Amino acid sequence: MRILVISDTHGEVDKARDVIESSGKIDLVIHLGDYFRDAQKLEEFFPDIPFEYIYGNSDFMIGDTPSEKLLEYKGKRIFITHGHKYSVKWDYEKLYGKAKDMKADILLFGHTHVADIIEREGYTIVNPGSISDSRDGEGESYAIIDLDDKKIKPEIVYV
Repeated sequence: MRILVISDTHGEVDKARDVIESSGKIDLVIHLGDYFRDAQKLEEFFPDIPFEYIYGNSDFMIGDTPSEKLLEYKGKRIFITHGHKYSVKWDYEKLYGKAKDMKADILLFGHTHVADIIEREGYTIVNPGSISDSRDGEGESYAIIDLDDKKIKPEIVYV
């Protein structure tokens, strides 16, 4: 299974659309908030790809859109959050605790606009960065996660 993970698109729907189109076969797109409506717009362009999304701190009039979700694919538990409720701009300790509490194999978050992959205590933690406004000096980015019942292989891709 191939999962494309984006976050903090902030209205850059065309760039996100280009990323999805250029990424080959994608089985699932996960949007980690800050303009979750971008994910809703993208669903219209890609009706054959399932989308999962949550809201972030810059999203308003959210309706019934959740701030977090626990997903399960290929026997792996994937916890998704924007990250702002876990003070991720300071450190990741609250995230580690949440991953442990949720018994998540993978924890995905955004908010910082800084791409990161961390393997810690059996958890895979991924921040895809931002395709609209990178803050790490490396450039805009997203993540691809190849997933099967035996392995989790995350990768940061720079636009």
